[in-house]
Amino acid sequence: MHIEEICGTQVEFPFEPYDCQKKYMKNVIEAIETSCNAALESPTGTGKTLSLLCASLAWLEKYKSFNRPKILDSNGTINPIAAKNENSQLFPTIIYASRTHSQLQQVVRELNKTRYK
Repeated sequence: MHIEEICGTQVEFPFEPYDCQKKYMKNVIEAIETSCNAALESPTGTGKTLSLLCASLAWLEKYKSFNRPKILDSNGTINPIAAKNENSQLFPTIIYASRTHSQLQQVVRELNKTRYK
């Protein structure tokens, strides 16, 4: 695995990323951190799927490490009273959608190449 520091996030990539992949991951992380929509494009074969998965999942790991939910007690176990009163999600959810089942299968194959699987 190759670790790349992108916008303050340690992204683990299965190999040394190309410049276009680094730029793509930078745009993904910036969009997430600013809560903005992003229409990102890159030519076929440039590693968009792998870049999107690694950047977003690395950001989520970083977010989880710095934002401990209020419903967890000091031991890291869920406090049932606080959980009952908590109306929000513990952490942001990443949803990956695709038009076809075969495209989703390809995403899973790409995900399995990473340590984020």
